[in-house]
Amino acid sequence: MISEEKYIELIENVLGITVEDNLNQKEAILSSLDEDQYIVAGPGSGKTTVLVLKILKYVFVDGLNFENIIVTTFTKKAAKEIKERIVNWHYLLCKQLNIDESLNLNNFLIGTLDSIAEELISDYVDVEVIDNFTASAIMMQNLLTDERNNDKKLKQFTKNLRGNMGGVSTSEINNLIQTIKERIYYDLLDFDLLRRNAGREQILYDILEDYINQLESRNVMDYAMLENKFYEILSTNTIERLNNISVLLIDEYQDTNLLQEGIYFKITEYVKKNNGNITVVGDDDQSLYRFRGATISLFTNYVKRISSKLNVSPKTIFLEVNYRSTKAVIDFTNDFIHLDDKYQMSRTTNKPYISTSNTTENGLPIMGMFRNNIEELSTDLSNLIYDLKLGNDYIVDRNGIKYNISTKNTNPSIAVLLNSPKEISAFNKKRLPFYIRETLSYKDENIGVFNPRGQSIETTDIVSLICGLILLSIDPNSTTEKQLDNLPPHTKNSLKTWRKYAQEYIETVNKKLPTYYDEINLNMLLEDIHEECSILLEESNENVIYHDIIMETISQTNNAINNDGFLSVNQVFWHILVPIASGAIEIDDDMFDVSLEENINIMSIHQSKGLEFDVVIVDVGSDIVNNNPGMAFKRFPKNGGITYNLEKYLKITNEEDNISGLDKAFNDLIRKYFVAYTRAKSILILVGLNSMRYGYKGDFQDKIEIPNIATGWTRDKVWHWDSLDNLFSI
Repeated sequence: MISEEKYIELIENVLGITVEDNLNQKEAILSSLDEDQYIVAGPGSGKTTVLVLKILKYVFVDGLNFENIIVTTFTKKAAKEIKERIVNWHYLLCKQLNIDESLNLNNFLIGTLDSIAEELISDYVDVEVIDNFTASAIMMQNLLTDERNNDKKLKQFTKNLRGNMGGVSTSEINNLIQTIKERIYYDLLDFDLLRRNAGREQILYDILEDYINQLESRNVMDYAMLENKFYEILSTNTIERLNNISVLLIDEYQDTNLLQEGIYFKITEYVKKNNGNITVVGDDDQSLYRFRGATISLFTNYVKRISSKLNVSPKTIFLEVNYRSTKAVIDFTNDFIHLDDKYQMSRTTNKPYISTSNTTENGLPIMGMFRNNIEELSTDLSNLIYDLKLGNDYIVDRNGIKYNISTKNTNPSIAVLLNSPKEISAFNKKRLPFYIRETLSYKDENIGVFNPRGQSIETTDIVSLICGLILLSIDPNSTTEKQLDNLPPHTKNSLKTWRKYAQEYIETVNKKLPTYYDEINLNMLLEDIHEECSILLEESNENVIYHDIIMETISQTNNAINNDGFLSVNQVFWHILVPIASGAIEIDDDMFDVSLEENINIMSIHQSKGLEFDVVIVDVGSDIVNNNPGMAFKRFPKNGGITYNLEKYLKITNEEDNISGLDKAFNDLIRKYFVAYTRAKSILILVGLNSMRYGYKGDFQDKIEIPNIATGWTRDKVWHWDSLDNLFSI
């Protein structure tokens, strides 16, 4: 072991990290082994660096082993990044100290809560865990059984929760049932009580029960069931591997739900027996997952909650210095998050402004690009993206002053952030992401546009090939497919499209497909099909992602339902092909590990959380041309929305109950755009139509206002950035 003074000297001289200039960081890193901490870490505040240095301090100064520490992260990527830094920095420090630098992290519990739960309960139950996309496919199969997706009462129930707007697709019903299932587990609700009190929506609980029984009968769990089982075991058993745990570090705590809080508090009991500590890290302004059950008050009231339940008194530390962004970006985001007075009531008490470091550059002003229509906007925006990516000069002359819009990097990272990255709307209308891809591909085919969520996965070429080849192998004459009555139109069209695509493929390559009858070894079939995907896999990173997701979905579903390794034709259709064709599968961000530096990245704001880019372009209204109530949830809520309606229906209560559903919706929207704006390192650009720039739609109307949280409106309908004159217009 070494002294704290020696440790500080080492990280400065060996790692090149100085903490003397940031006393809050130093306090977080050097805390004693028994000091509990509540760390509120603003954007770009060096949170990952602090976590890694804190962990290494426990090892080098306090003499802990890595097996004495648990670290939970929100994503697998975050865990991977922390682990890689630990390995690299541990090696450098050991080398400098001239001690054995071998490192065994086999018993180091670091990862998502789900991955840690799966590892720890494997000693108590024999279980297989399925991913969200496979769970969705299995839920869809149960929904489609006996045509329950066409139940009028279920459709009306879904419409009521959504706000009675438009029709209801089978995919939407499936998503709603999954959400209800997750909220039942995550909010510790009584399933039987909900079922007894159900009215016209009774069939929903029949579907849920069938789904749960189907998984349990085969010792299979989804993530919500896994966490629930982990909590049960923690409550009734002594988990041997936790007996030596002295430190529990929890990242992204602002997105914790009630079940997860219960799990963390149970683990804390082990920690306290070893005179250790629990440290949680998060930022209430970056909480985006209320729709999944995350409860912001579990973070903002954390100190009070853990004190009352476990008699633990954490020390509050604010990490407010932003090392990521320019002063222009920091000032802009500070202004934005403080515009709405009512929002301040939902934030952590005494939270400071984001501040600059002594090396922060002033940077370019925040820019705005607004045009009359989507075609004009996409053309000008794509030209700008092209010049930025290639390092070309992009000169703008304003009032006789010339500005060169450039990051000064040879290959800057660029992200376009939107409410939805879909390239084609539900009404078959081309959206901004489509035009950006098309224009950039035309300008330079070597510029990669990465947008894995831009298409519905069932419509992509590679999924059409995989599923089409399965169709032709198990049902070459469409005998079974023709017997599938009353499927949703989208599902039927997908099956037909797949079959046609695969037929054209085998004719082109002159391939003879193996034919399977009523005993199908799906693993063997998938091995054969994988070889046929090589050309498409080389075309784009997106194809690799689609391929991996569908192959994994099919494999996991096969493992969950097969008997002695074989499936029938009907099983393949109803449990695999029909759910995928119905749109049950969505992209899981943890499925891909692609360099975001090389591409033009188009993603939802939720996808961008935890990431940073040299250039961030935020779409604040490329598809908003009037004050249509149907688009209000994107810009200026009219009601609490589906999340509030669902919480009200499930009678979910929390410490925010004095806040109306409408106010919660406004708070969610403010947080979302705060996350978007704070991803930028050098350049931040807001884009949209002129209706957003001027705050109203002209034409034949007389200044019909279009309020938008993203452009500086507050819920009291005051526009603080009138005509967006706070932006540098380009």
